[in-house]
Amino acid sequence: MSVSPAIQLPLPALPGINAAGIGRHSAARLRARIPIEPPMEAGDLIALFWGQRFVTAHTLQAGQATGYVELRIPGGMLHNGIQRLHYRLFKPNNRPLRSPERQVLVKLDCPGGNGAEHRLQPLQLPRRLRREGLCLETLTGDLACSLAPYGNMAEGDQITLRWGDLRLDLPPLKRAQIGHPVAAKIPQTLIQECGADPHLELSYCILDRVGNRSQWAPCTALRVFSGRSVSTSMYIPKG
Repeated sequence: MSVSPAIQLPLPALPGINAAGIGRHSAARLRARIPIEPPMEAGDLIALFWGQRFVTAHTLQAGQATGYVELRIPGGMLHNGIQRLHYRLFKPNNRPLRSPERQVLVKLDCPGGNGAEHRLQPLQLPRRLRREGLCLETLTGDLACSLAPYGNMAEGDQITLRWGDLRLDLPPLKRAQIGHPVAAKIPQTLIQECGADPHLELSYCILDRVGNRSQWAPCTALRVFSGRSVSTSMYIPKG
């Protein structure tokens, strides 16, 4: 006798992943969680599928009549793009039931690249500023800087700038910014708060929307001083 097609199985879950999708970290420990509820019962077989590829199967035991089971999804089965997950319930002497599909984004490419040989470019400042330093007394506004386009640049990337020991989060990247230098401004208040530093270091890192994080970019060194510069001229940023 066939099981009624009107019976609806619960949707499979993917606990522990980022709300926006699966990144490299969650892909390495990915599990599907399947709620155990009627019409499931001991002796039934649950078969898990990633797209149309079979992943694994599990036979329900008497002590699993309630709660849930978790089935591991090998990271090698994942690739970039929209993926779909479902399972099928096989009951003795009945035709199998199929669960609804869960759709999820997989993004395994980190901002800047996945390998150690892929690195971000240093934060870009005016050449004269790097040569002569920045005088706090003559600072009259925010300081402009820019970031070169980087590998795996994507909409929603969140960039964190580091000015000495202080940090600044930029607005998430928009689609129109992909492939272009990113212009940013370091607030005057942040610069004044950090104060003078003969060897101040600037850097940045990037977090994408599924939780992949870049390495910190190589540091850009800057002399920040109070009072008069030892050089005959000084860089005075305009507000």
